[in-house]
Amino acid sequence: MQPYSIPRPLAPIPRPLAFVAALIALQLTACSQPKPLTVFENDKGSLLQFDNGKLIQFKENPSPQYRHIPCDLPAVETVVTNSSAFAALTPSGEVITWGDSYAGGDSREVTQQLKQVKQIVPVKDGFAALRQDGTVVYWGNAGKFSLDKALQERMTNITKLFANQEAIAALDANGKVHTWGYGPYGGNSLHVQDQLVDVVDIFARGRSFVALKKEGSAVIWGQVEGSTNMKKLLPQLKDVVQIEYFQNTYAALKKDGTVVSWGWRSDAYPIRSALKDVASITANNCAFAILSPKGDAHFWGDGINCGVDWIKKTDITGVKEIISIGSGFLLLRDKTVPQIVADDTDYAYMFGFHYAQAILDKYWQEGSVITRGPASFVFTRPDGKVVPVGYRANRENVEQLIARIPRLTWLGRGDEGYVGISEKSEWVSWSMDLAMFDKSPVQPADSLVIKPLDFSPAAQCETPEQRQAILSKERPQRKVTWSFD
Repeated sequence: MQPYSIPRPLAPIPRPLAFVAALIALQLTACSQPKPLTVFENDKGSLLQFDNGKLIQFKENPSPQYRHIPCDLPAVETVVTNSSAFAALTPSGEVITWGDSYAGGDSREVTQQLKQVKQIVPVKDGFAALRQDGTVVYWGNAGKFSLDKALQERMTNITKLFANQEAIAALDANGKVHTWGYGPYGGNSLHVQDQLVDVVDIFARGRSFVALKKEGSAVIWGQVEGSTNMKKLLPQLKDVVQIEYFQNTYAALKKDGTVVSWGWRSDAYPIRSALKDVASITANNCAFAILSPKGDAHFWGDGINCGVDWIKKTDITGVKEIISIGSGFLLLRDKTVPQIVADDTDYAYMFGFHYAQAILDKYWQEGSVITRGPASFVFTRPDGKVVPVGYRANRENVEQLIARIPRLTWLGRGDEGYVGISEKSEWVSWSMDLAMFDKSPVQPADSLVIKPLDFSPAAQCETPEQRQAILSKERPQRKVTWSFD
């Protein structure tokens, strides 16, 4: 029998040491708290990812044949979304899907192929995955996005995938490009196939692609605005370093500081001389902004939806940086309040930023950090105060919101508003989306939610038993309905 001794009571910890111990415990607790990284959203749901790979689902709008997020979802590396489905990539390279079954939320036919995946790209109703071995897998809408089996077998040395709205381009190790998807949007590249060699990068937005070649030239295919003179345009696209895009309109900044524009609202004739000496270019929802090395700013684009007056301004100087915000731009200068340029006519009361400059003038502090939303922005001051600036928002209500938002340790943008984590590790969110024709919209201050952070599974999630039952049945066929009203 082993001897047993009664432990002696521990001596009390001196106060200074107790304070240090408590501080260390507090720091360890803080370090153990997962940190938020990114918001992922589409038409059917919203997720917040943390650095431990966990996801919190904070919005869901399921449709028929919708598969819910798995209750047993493991830690994920990243999430890719299309219009109505999600594809999560795990650290081991496996892909887990949910959402609209017809848009890639159900990947049962390719589950065994979705291993050792290193990249996923979305199109409107599907996904394409690139595997470590250079092969490609597609799933989702089996109509215009279908990947031909013969093409899939030929693509054996792919290095990167690119996707626009409805087509996909795969770049292989030899600089060749392979495409599929909706033909008019670039899925069919036969007419330029002999030019798609020695490609080093591809720009994919809207309804077309731009391939940049090793020797500096460019190739464009897909749907380009009919008024664009391609024979005149292409010789100008040499040594492109940056491409920006809005509403089927493109602008390219070249190595020599000149800009070339093409597409729907590409007419930059009034500022043509300014396009010869450009340091940077930025796009918002409806216009481009260029900045010269001297700090002169110029704009062009959709004067109807952006506002004609400010787009025509040519006397803006001393600008250090331009930030796009919805249908306007923020102009940053040294040691002064940012200037917002947006529609300030009567039209703005339906579409523009209300009282934005007044809020900036009242609340801005030097060193504030700007977080951009799709049609609004937030600046977080050095003293911790969070100040949202809304689109079609009532100033009085926004100031109520400013007073109620607690100090945040993290802030991210969503499609309708913002998500943050408070210093007390609380969930904080609010909406800045005021629908134009909504007779009684929820004002920003009234949409504020503050609640404990909860990592438990979503209220509606797919259990392993439900998953097994779904997969044991034949996939339901999409019902096509015709209306002649």
